[in-house]
Amino acid sequence: MQRKRNIFLLLLLLIMATILLLYFRKNQQPNPTVFILQGQTTLQAGDVGMKIWDNNTEDGDTVAVYLNGKLIADAVAILYEPYLLPLGKLTTGEYILGVKAINMGTVAPASASISLTDEKGTQEFVMDAWIDSAASWKIIVH
Repeated sequence: MQRKRNIFLLLLLLIMATILLLYFRKNQQPNPTVFILQGQTTLQAGDVGMKIWDNNTEDGDTVAVYLNGKLIADAVAILYEPYLLPLGKLTTGEYILGVKAINMGTVAPASASISLTDEKGTQEFVMDAWIDSAASWKIIVH
């Protein structure tokens, strides 16, 4: 009886440890300061839309997209057809847009063409992300 109880407690402990590990691993977000800054752009405050696509060779790149360290899109396939991602209303300040390669496809790095659109126009740039070093872009909003 004691042995069954010990086995049950051990199994219960293992299940709880697994759940905690999965929870913390899922909610872990990279710090924007560890991303490699590749440029900056200035936008007007208000609604901002983002498009991300592959303007070179569609080779199977997949990325995760972050805004100020918070995951806003995971496992985005970089294709010729732009993926639309509304960023919502951005107020005056500085933001860090991050792109981390999940899969670099057949030709490294994972190069993502990005466009950010505000009320005045569109800014376009390319971010090169690697699996071991993510790319970032500073967005200054006035």
